[in-house]
Amino acid sequence: MSPSPKISPAFEPFLHDCGANDKRDAIVIYRAPRLEELPVRGRHRALKQRLDYVKARASEQRPLQASLLERYQAEGAKRLTKDKHLEAVSIGSSALPIAKVQVTRKTLPALAEQPEVVAVLPNQRVHLIQPKRVDVGQLASQEVQQGLTWGLQQLDIAKAWETTRGKSVNVAVLDTGVYAEHPALAGRVKEFIIVDPLGRRISANPTFDCADHGTHVCGTIAGGKTPDGVSIGVAPEANLYVAGVLVGDSTLQTLVEGMVWAVEQGADILSMSLGFTYYEPYFAEFFKLLIDQFGVLPVVAIGNENHGNTSSPGNAHNALSVGAVEKTAGNKTDIAFFSSGASLAFPGFEPNALVHKPDVSAPGVQVWSCVPPQSRGGQTVEYLYMDGTSMATPHVSGVAALLMSAHPDAPVTDIIQVMKETAAHPGGAMKRPDNRWGFGMVQPVEALTALS
Repeated sequence: MSPSPKISPAFEPFLHDCGANDKRDAIVIYRAPRLEELPVRGRHRALKQRLDYVKARASEQRPLQASLLERYQAEGAKRLTKDKHLEAVSIGSSALPIAKVQVTRKTLPALAEQPEVVAVLPNQRVHLIQPKRVDVGQLASQEVQQGLTWGLQQLDIAKAWETTRGKSVNVAVLDTGVYAEHPALAGRVKEFIIVDPLGRRISANPTFDCADHGTHVCGTIAGGKTPDGVSIGVAPEANLYVAGVLVGDSTLQTLVEGMVWAVEQGADILSMSLGFTYYEPYFAEFFKLLIDQFGVLPVVAIGNENHGNTSSPGNAHNALSVGAVEKTAGNKTDIAFFSSGASLAFPGFEPNALVHKPDVSAPGVQVWSCVPPQSRGGQTVEYLYMDGTSMATPHVSGVAALLMSAHPDAPVTDIIQVMKETAAHPGGAMKRPDNRWGFGMVQPVEALTALS
């Protein structure tokens, strides 16, 4: 196999047991002409303009994609001795310059040799970053007394709500689905699809969650109040667009299909609490497309594998990755022991300097949020406490929604920068970023002020 810099190093384990003619699915990112700039912010005041831009991008790229794939199929067929057909299909509407193709050890270099190709990635497995269920002592009664979860209290959300509650911002949640009929999510879920293991988009009504996870995440982003009057959502007026991409044997294809769908719906933010089997450096190319060409902010969990480890795609250099903060004795906070973090170098990729992950942190331990109704101990339960960077990530997605709603003309790059610059690090500004806290715990009120 060619050592082309366009070929992901994750192919080495992915193709380890394959014969020379064994076909495997891959995702290719190609270079496409850039259209006239999309107004980066202010998008929720002109959603039609944004969606027209997405359609124009797709129309412009389809013939380029068709030409690229036809040339690859012809060249690849020359390198195969049997079964020479190589499947190649678009992903979604082709709004993003991405396609799924079949490759073998012999044809993979032929794909990388095409001049328009930016990167080729194996269609590897994608998994949920598993949360934990936790025991709580007096926390529940304290939250009822305050009317806010401890995470919302820590972020001073009540003060931020004096300015904004996230109205008109679209947050796409790529997860296990959502139980949209939950009272805490009433009116918040605007669109819902399932992406099956073959990458097919399936409409489902009523909505469903194949686990508790997606509903819990949605509640932390935009949920309302519990029956006890506890507010659970950071941005309770934000819109949720949910793609169940972790249903069955999920792969990179199902995730990317969900990402493309979210862009087609006009998403402002992608919230992802998931990870890959193998480290994937080229996923940064997806984030580059989202940020630079569509003004979409990807927020990603860094993982629950403890200090010294990180999870892809959160460890991509341009992802806004999130670590988990816990509440300790004396009403203090610290980074949870399980929260991943590391300092990474990216040889051969830009930037070529040391990058510290996570980027920011947020409450991620003993997080109270909604789940699909279930029977426990003879009673129906609709709320649970969970731990994980999966629970910290939606806090940051919700904060981003508050900032975008209050400052609709701020570019996504400014939203990212201000969250980092105003974050609170226990060691002070001189100690950040590090590979535990990142720049620190996000501070919505300070970030709103800095953007003014």
